Amino acid sequence: MALRVLLGKAIGENCSSIDDGEKVLNLIRPELIKGFSVELDFEGVKLVLTPFLNTCFGTLLEQFGRELTMTHVSMRNLSDEVLQRINNFINRKKEEFTQSHDQKMLQEMFDEDGLVDSDL
Repeated sequence: MALRVLLGKAIGENCSSIDDGEKVLNLIRPELIKGFSVELDFEGVKLVLTPFLNTCFGTLLEQFGRELTMTHVSMRNLSDEVLQRINNFINRKKEEFTQSHDQKMLQEMFDEDGLVDSDL
């Protein structure tokens, strides 16, 4: 059985701060480490802001990757607005990770070829 986190009760109607994100992250990360699934229930949540998303979802995406996060973290009772905000955040993070990975690969290619650009 998956752990269910009732965000409206655990955090309140505004999931907005870094502290809110850390609180949720600390609840669900141990379950994901064990390979279990978790469910985030957004009933009663009216507002979700970027500091919360960065701390909770951003950290999950960095630690567990997009595929595991998307398959092991389910969400329910979201408004269309909150769902759109989370989807936009996840897509933006995917783009950032891709760009960062591409930059690292280019830097490694330059380093292997002995090409150095002190401006990078």
